[in-house]
Amino acid sequence: MNAFPKKFPTPLALAIALLNAGLATTAYAQNNSSERQAGMLEEVIVTATKRETNLMETPIAITVFGEETLVREGIANVKDMAKLVPNMDIAIDSSQTAPVITMRGVRSTNITELGDPAVGLHLDGIYSPRPQGAMALMFDVERVEAQRGPQGTLFGRNSTVGNVNIISKRPNMEEFDASLGLELGRWNHQQLRGMVNIPVSETFALRGSFMTEQRDSYLKGYYDPNQWDTRYLPDEVRNAPLYEGPAEERTLIQRRRWWEGGGDGIQQIVKADASDFYNNADQYAFRVAGLWEPGDSLSWMLAYERFQDSSAGGTDTLDCSKAKKRVFMENDEPAPLQGCEYAYGPGADEYTVLVSVPGMLDLSIENIRSNLRWDLSDDLAFVYNAGWAKQTRTQMSDQDRGITDWDMSIFFRDAAFKSQSHELQLQSTGDGRLQWITGLFFFKENNDMQGGWMNSMASASYWNQPDRTLSSEAIFAQGTYELTDDLTLTLGFRHTRDTKEDVGGHNMDCNDANPNQLDPTLNDGKCFPAWDRAAYNNLPRDYFWNPDIYVVSSNNDIKGKWDYNNYRLGLDYDISDDTMVFAYVANGTKAGGIGDVVVQYEQDPLTTEYPVDDNGDRIVKQRHENTYDPEEVVTWELGVKSDLFNNSLRLSATVFYSDYSDMQIAVARPLFVTYAFERDPQTGELTGEIEQNPFTVFQTDNVGEAEIKGVEIEFDWAVSENGRLSGYVTWLKTKIVSDFIQQWNYATVDLYEIDHGDSVNPENTLLTTNLKGNELPASPEFSINLNYSYNLMLRDGSSILPWIGVNWRDESYYSIFNVDKHLDRFASDTPEAFYDTRAAVTNVNLGVKYTAPDEQWSLEAFVNNATNEIDFYWGGSGDGYIKGPVSMPRFYGVRANYNF
Repeated sequence: MNAFPKKFPTPLALAIALLNAGLATTAYAQNNSSERQAGMLEEVIVTATKRETNLMETPIAITVFGEETLVREGIANVKDMAKLVPNMDIAIDSSQTAPVITMRGVRSTNITELGDPAVGLHLDGIYSPRPQGAMALMFDVERVEAQRGPQGTLFGRNSTVGNVNIISKRPNMEEFDASLGLELGRWNHQQLRGMVNIPVSETFALRGSFMTEQRDSYLKGYYDPNQWDTRYLPDEVRNAPLYEGPAEERTLIQRRRWWEGGGDGIQQIVKADASDFYNNADQYAFRVAGLWEPGDSLSWMLAYERFQDSSAGGTDTLDCSKAKKRVFMENDEPAPLQGCEYAYGPGADEYTVLVSVPGMLDLSIENIRSNLRWDLSDDLAFVYNAGWAKQTRTQMSDQDRGITDWDMSIFFRDAAFKSQSHELQLQSTGDGRLQWITGLFFFKENNDMQGGWMNSMASASYWNQPDRTLSSEAIFAQGTYELTDDLTLTLGFRHTRDTKEDVGGHNMDCNDANPNQLDPTLNDGKCFPAWDRAAYNNLPRDYFWNPDIYVVSSNNDIKGKWDYNNYRLGLDYDISDDTMVFAYVANGTKAGGIGDVVVQYEQDPLTTEYPVDDNGDRIVKQRHENTYDPEEVVTWELGVKSDLFNNSLRLSATVFYSDYSDMQIAVARPLFVTYAFERDPQTGELTGEIEQNPFTVFQTDNVGEAEIKGVEIEFDWAVSENGRLSGYVTWLKTKIVSDFIQQWNYATVDLYEIDHGDSVNPENTLLTTNLKGNELPASPEFSINLNYSYNLMLRDGSSILPWIGVNWRDESYYSIFNVDKHLDRFASDTPEAFYDTRAAVTNVNLGVKYTAPDEQWSLEAFVNNATNEIDFYWGGSGDGYIKGPVSMPRFYGVRANYNF
């Protein structure tokens, strides 16, 4: 339950209160600053308006932190930084190795090559398109700027509710510099960081940096030779000895094999090697940058960066706290083992997982970034930012994790994503009352998606999408004009045209009814040896990675084009030299998109054959094309920023209200119901039609509208000469306000107690739901983040710095369905076992750091997640369980750094 009252002032009342608080506190600070002896905070420079400005003079809600904070908090990439940013939440889709970033209640759940994020990611100001880019290591960072609220006019693509800009350290021509850092921790964790800066001449400098990380898995991982697909398991696992323990302690798969007549063939599960099991770490990255400044008016930086992840990838585990709330039955009696132990045996918990497909990930990201600035005069500058990126991913992961009948897995084979980005800017410089920027933006992405889904007992699907393209062009302008010495007006506008197209793409199927395209004599001419486990496991490991064995089920040639506008209108007013208030209205847009084309062919219900036309092509019965429109978020925001107590307290507060329309929701959607004829078993006569399972496709649609309102208060306070307290407090309220008609798609089989066929039947009106009034996912009502450190200076010039960080997040929902608000719909006696609620959680990080005189070296001991909280980053359902990626348990270690 929440620890805060549910009643909260209206946004208007909060805005007035915040403004009054800013005025009152400023007056107090001016009257009492001479009495304060706290240290002064350093000025923070940001580029949120694509020019350098003081953080406290920038009329945008921004959180800024540098590399020291990233290292201290154990943040290696964007997916780990959520707790540092107000109203930001980051979930993980383990099957795609992709983060799902939510900001102020808005996110995107389509993390495929067809989807777009709601929060833009930029590297040195250059757009990064694929969500997997957020998994790349962050190192040698100058600062990270996380902007909240629509940023469409300046940052463009998909900065619907915010933007993250990672700014790397630039080469320095002043002096040679080098450092080396080592971190050792639990689970054989080893992390190494290094940097060298070389001033080659007075006009040219080079900077090289790198980071490597290796760590064993923190899961209790087992390989199970009793599952259907054992082709990828080592021989010693496939030949594991027979299980000799008590019958009631068998795993779920072992019991099912026994029921199916496995008898004495039940084998022992085998403990996996933690060094190469799911949720381990094996990655590196490096960057080489050159900076050329032949004069005061010209600067050009060119950088090459590469990231490589060779780990086993991530996986989901079971939510045992929810599993305990239902009763698992065997032979009409409660089973001897319950909860997670029912699936995995005695001692199983949230970190236990059984698989038959070992994880494998080969993810590489290469990019080249170019930043050119030429000051044409004292009042005008030209900027050209360009980027090229290539991401290649091969991946294989177990999807059922030993708890369903169907033994499912997913794979990607050399999926490649190439992109290029160009932005040309003209911007004013100097001290004139009018400051402006205008520019052109061009982005193009070419994707080659190869991958598939395995249902190892019955069928396989292959996605062959060799030419999916995206192009985006935009023109933009934004200016600020000082109406008076204290009042400034901001106007911004951007026009964008997006085009997405699929050329020659196919969805392909392989099942026991399809002829084998490689060898017609194999498996009786069928491409899939259904229900023959021995024949299946004699197939080569890469058998289903070959598109030639599949039959084309649909051609995905489709194209979509969208034009849309973004705007920004704002005012900011300097109450004093130390306090500013600002207000704006702006919109953000997430691009529209295309989906797979799904075709249903005519079929003879008696012979199950497909008739063809005069050209020999199958006759199309129904065709479904999926395109969806952009979604829009319009935000009104009022904020105050103030430097108080002789610049020892930096305070920012904002209240906002957003209209969220044409929401893009990605779900598995059932399409065409098929029918067959039923025969009387005695006479053989036809008695009528019976429904067959429909085709289900994962696609995105525009559905529903929502209202979002919230408050964010950030502070950074030098409470004494050596003490520092920083953090934030937030309040967020989200609500779907339109009729939102949706087929129920969360734990459907278990909540409604129906079979899978009924759960995906589009004609099953029992499942049609109106989600009006529900909350948006990943939107906790309250959150608090507090960080305190005290720098104890010793006589010899060294220092000891103890620090602690506490983050508390209120409960929220994993999905749009809000199960506990629809209890009258379900047949289950224990619906709470399938709630999509994400529990409140408190996370504590702490440590102590010793820094030698002259700061030449340092040594630090740390503990992350000191309270050993269990937190799930995503929630899905399957075979009676809620499951998702789980947080890392208590992690501790030491880190050392040496500056040459």
